[in-house]
Amino acid sequence: MIEISGLRKYAVANGKGIRLEADIKFVDVYAAYPADTLYLEIRQDYGAMFSDDTYDAFFLVGLHLAMYHKTPLKIRGNVSKKLFKNAQWYIQKILCDFSDLLAPVEVIVDGYATTKGNGLLIGTGISCGVDSLSTVQDRFVKETDPDYRINSLFIFNCGSHGKYDSPDTQIVFGSRVRRAIAVANELNLPLIVIDTNFHSFRREDNKVTLLFLSMYSCVLSLQNAVKRYYIPSGCSYQGIKDYGDRAHHNDLATACDSYLIPLIQTERTELIVDGCQRRRVDKIAAMTDWDVARKYLNVCLLQKGADSTNCGKCSKCLRTMLALEIMGKLDDFAAVFPVEEYRKESLMYKAHVLENADTETFYRELVDLAAEKNFAMPTKKTCYVLNGQVVVM
Repeated sequence: MIEISGLRKYAVANGKGIRLEADIKFVDVYAAYPADTLYLEIRQDYGAMFSDDTYDAFFLVGLHLAMYHKTPLKIRGNVSKKLFKNAQWYIQKILCDFSDLLAPVEVIVDGYATTKGNGLLIGTGISCGVDSLSTVQDRFVKETDPDYRINSLFIFNCGSHGKYDSPDTQIVFGSRVRRAIAVANELNLPLIVIDTNFHSFRREDNKVTLLFLSMYSCVLSLQNAVKRYYIPSGCSYQGIKDYGDRAHHNDLATACDSYLIPLIQTERTELIVDGCQRRRVDKIAAMTDWDVARKYLNVCLLQKGADSTNCGKCSKCLRTMLALEIMGKLDDFAAVFPVEEYRKESLMYKAHVLENADTETFYRELVDLAAEKNFAMPTKKTCYVLNGQVVVM
């Protein structure tokens, strides 16, 4: 059994932060994790945002670990009834269908409760990737309805910046926070930063599911403040329809975002999937004339240390630059991408995109965009495949 207990909120020793914390115990389960607590930490003046009258902030991470170790979960306290029922009836089934490593488990709680806070914030995460900036542009720059317009930005340290015990993780996180601060200042929005140790419970074979559930848990910890939160999604509804089954076991967002996230909510806080209504290339097109995107767009998968620039070589950098090239906007983003280096190697990448367009949704979008824009791509006369590698004549 996995047992979570001892919910508490307190000021950390340095006096600069507030922690929301709970004990986690593995009973008759072999699990060599480096921590026996789960915690989230926020700046002291934002401490009132944390809700400590339910265990909602730790429910999803605890559920995932129980499903991974195939053992019951016991929470010695109250949780949101809506979250609990959705987890029992639907969420466990979705996660089991996604990953063979997970199994349905019994969940025992002391009772149900609704957090006493009544939040007014409408937020989203700010990673400065295409999906993140697109949500900010649509739900803040273009939105006028105050019930749905973003009024706060968030960034969470729960696994997407590196391994918990790696010294580089805090350096990478720090550089991304600085970029997020710059964007928040330009938009005149507050930025709320949360640090966690959720990723100290990560294993290489379950990191995909744990990362996303940790992100959602960060949102649920803020029920005293947040009433509505947009989760930027990278895949369009059409892409999910065409490629969702292939994404199982490796990409929780593409496989399950559209129907999993709406189930992760409480009586106080609603999570909304945003971005599925458009292709990734259409999001890029919408922001090509936005000065914030031209200065801060960052999609790189290979960031190391304090260097937060786009490498121009990873898959996300290349597909973003190709989309910009097709639109005739690549030079407008020379401040954030190594444009000249890309042009030297772009023909090979275009051939690779053509070769894999039937198995990868983002490649299919690029090929379709090129056709829509009458943009010349390599043909079978200029490239071929030899021993699994694309060769350009």
